[in-house]
Amino acid sequence: MNKPIIHVLWLPLLGLPLLGLSLSACSSLAPLTGERFTLEGELPADFALKAQAHYDVANNCNGRSQARSFESDFQSTPQQYRFNIPVSYRDGLCEMRLGRVGLFIHGRYGDKDWQRTYDNGGLTLVETLPLGAPSFEADGTLTKQAECTWLFQLSKAHSRQGQISKLLSCKGAGAYLVADELPGKTVRLNFRENPEEEPSYDRRWIKTDAGWRPCQGTESSDRCQNPPAFKTFQMNGQECTVYPNCTE
Repeated sequence: MNKPIIHVLWLPLLGLPLLGLSLSACSSLAPLTGERFTLEGELPADFALKAQAHYDVANNCNGRSQARSFESDFQSTPQQYRFNIPVSYRDGLCEMRLGRVGLFIHGRYGDKDWQRTYDNGGLTLVETLPLGAPSFEADGTLTKQAECTWLFQLSKAHSRQGQISKLLSCKGAGAYLVADELPGKTVRLNFRENPEEEPSYDRRWIKTDAGWRPCQGTESSDRCQNPPAFKTFQMNGQECTVYPNCTE
């Protein structure tokens, strides 16, 4: 508890000091403790995760919304991540309450800077769960599985035109959480890498027994024509006809 602050006031008519006490409220200045939850899970090799927690002012304090970041970097082998995220905390006289957690799922498929990409997910705090949304188990855990799929395409960037580039699409990378139930709980969000890659656009590639073949487009469209005509592409310094095997 903060010590009382003693103010000395002068009464000009009497020329005497008047002592007054200004007691600060202990409950309004005391830091909140123990209000955290754990976000943990598994990441595939060459994946990284950033969780960005967004906080809003919960009292009449003249403060601003804030954000705190929690990160797990790339590793060449599968890894476990674990973030202890505050549900609330004090910033001076302001009581900050968690509003949502944004997730940035990063993946890399090569050693060059442009061979990295990401997809988004998130934890949404609500007063009541939407119909069908899972709730915490009796042991205080909520477990979900997210699946990330690589979407391949032919790059149109001038410096690497005709080479394979990829996007990342992660399904199930999030959850609804009841805000009042969150302190002390554990959200276990595991990420799985889909072994089957897919084209980033429909009707740009045709799947054969040997692999995916890119279509030769026309002046007005990049889509496969009927009958299709195929083209070659560059991958790892080689000229290829099918993906991912390169040659038939």
